[in-house]
Amino acid sequence: MPFLVAGMVVFGLLCLVNLVLTLAVIRRLREHTEQLVALKAGDPAEVLLATGTSLPVFEAESVDGETIDSRVTSPEVVALLSTECSVCLDQLPDLVGLITDRRVDRPAAVAVIMGDDSAQAEQLVEKLRPVASVVRQPWGGPIEKAFQARAFPAFYLASEGVVRAASISVMELDRPVPA
Repeated sequence: MPFLVAGMVVFGLLCLVNLVLTLAVIRRLREHTEQLVALKAGDPAEVLLATGTSLPVFEAESVDGETIDSRVTSPEVVALLSTECSVCLDQLPDLVGLITDRRVDRPAAVAVIMGDDSAQAEQLVEKLRPVASVVRQPWGGPIEKAFQARAFPAFYLASEGVVRAASISVMELDRPVPA
């Protein structure tokens, strides 16, 4: 009989500890949910260059060895992509379509891929190489700093060195209707 009572007391204490830990986990999940909602509700305009501002000046070498100088060839389409961003990969077909629909030549379409060398980086390069000048840079590279990139992907339409449209989604950018 004393073993039965001791066993019930230990069982009761274990249940109490389990309840306390479960409540702590639930509280922590609520905090994380609130943080995620706050992040999603953030205005993309806060992390992108504003429409009407000057396109940052930059110079880089593409993966094909071309020198890209924004002072010489004013980019019309600029895409800032990350190797750690699954959304970047998802938006590739739309980005290629946008560049093709707008009939932008390679020097005026610039895709900057930030991050480490990975299979996703190679996939991004191979899909964009036919339609855009592709630049690979590590995190914190000069183009990322020039654009003050704080969110990926980031897409810009520009003309005459001025940002005409900016978005984190290719579909939100102005697309002409094919004739």
